[in-house]
Amino acid sequence: MGKPGHAISSELQAAQQRLLQLRAQLQASRVEAGGQQVSLFKREAHEERPFPTSTTINQLPPHLGWESKAITQAVRQTQIKHEVVHPPAHLETTAVSSPLPSLSKTIKVYPDIAIGLLREEQVAAGRLWLLLQAVDEQGRGWIDEQAARRWFTDKRAPLRFCGVRQLRNLLARGEGIFWVRGNGRIWLRSVAKVAYSLKVPRLRMRPVAVPVRVLRQKIGTVRAHLYATFHSSRSQPNDAKKPIARETVAQLTQVQPRTQRRYERKAKVKRQAQYAIGGQATIDNLQARGWEQGQATFQFKDFTGKQGPQGKSYVAWQLPNSYVGPHAQQPKGRQKRINRTLTDLFMQGITGNGQRARVTRRFFDNGRLAAKSYLRNPENDHYWRGVDNGCFGDAQHKRYQLWQVMEKSQMK
Repeated sequence: MGKPGHAISSELQAAQQRLLQLRAQLQASRVEAGGQQVSLFKREAHEERPFPTSTTINQLPPHLGWESKAITQAVRQTQIKHEVVHPPAHLETTAVSSPLPSLSKTIKVYPDIAIGLLREEQVAAGRLWLLLQAVDEQGRGWIDEQAARRWFTDKRAPLRFCGVRQLRNLLARGEGIFWVRGNGRIWLRSVAKVAYSLKVPRLRMRPVAVPVRVLRQKIGTVRAHLYATFHSSRSQPNDAKKPIARETVAQLTQVQPRTQRRYERKAKVKRQAQYAIGGQATIDNLQARGWEQGQATFQFKDFTGKQGPQGKSYVAWQLPNSYVGPHAQQPKGRQKRINRTLTDLFMQGITGNGQRARVTRRFFDNGRLAAKSYLRNPENDHYWRGVDNGCFGDAQHKRYQLWQVMEKSQMK
């Protein structure tokens, strides 16, 4: 081994022998593995060797191995067989929006302000002001404008009642009356300042609870319930309502009788008939009362003897109806403080304008109060409530009421 004349060292011979042994071991291992190639590296290195993943196959060009279509097809079929199919991940989509605060079912409404909204034709913007008050449960006095837009205009929002464009117009219309906007917030004005803007000099009537769901309905229904707050506030819940003429209601609310009837049907205001019992049914008495009351006068015969001797006839006539509103009354709360603030505002501004009309009182709960008022004003009839009126139930749900009368001086 090597050229003649050269001696081979013992180290070289040992290295050659070692190489031959390694080759023999490699050949034997190939036969045992059935033709598989076995690396001469250590087992640990073989196990830790990183193998290519399927991502490299996806990034290869359309052809593999010197543009060989056959090799490309074979490699891609192998990739499909060994590819691990992972189920698609389902991501839960949640709408990102401001959470709607927990709302009470009703909102406190002052009938004087409700009538002011009708009189000044500010029902649309006033409804938004009431809804903003209902949302402001913490009493901060301001609402985020973007949150209000989502609450009142989104199709799936529980308080939706208008579109984006209409809300923008309402915010512009109510600026300076119901709120002031700034820094992305709607700053609500107080009850006293809103009453002052609506030319309401004083809150005289007891507040009532109006359902929040009513404020989301059509504007005609909202108008009807704002009008109905007048009747809901006129007396205590368990007491019978006193008669009131439609002309008087029109004078106090600026709502005409025809519109009153339409509002009462929508808001489900209940009516109760009222009758007055006069003196003995003589020809002169019937004629005098007929001139005064017109076709409302009739002859009443007391078969049971509740008004006097049994079977006696009396002059009777129909009085204006009484009305029972659909809303529950609320405590007055800060009403005195609000009235003091209103007094200060009107003293600084337009005092004397928009004063509420005064109505002469003619109906009383008992004869003592009626007689006391009659002594001061004998030119008008004075009525007091009779006993055991109607048929069944409490005073509000009886079919009718009977009133005793202290006739004016001209009738005597």
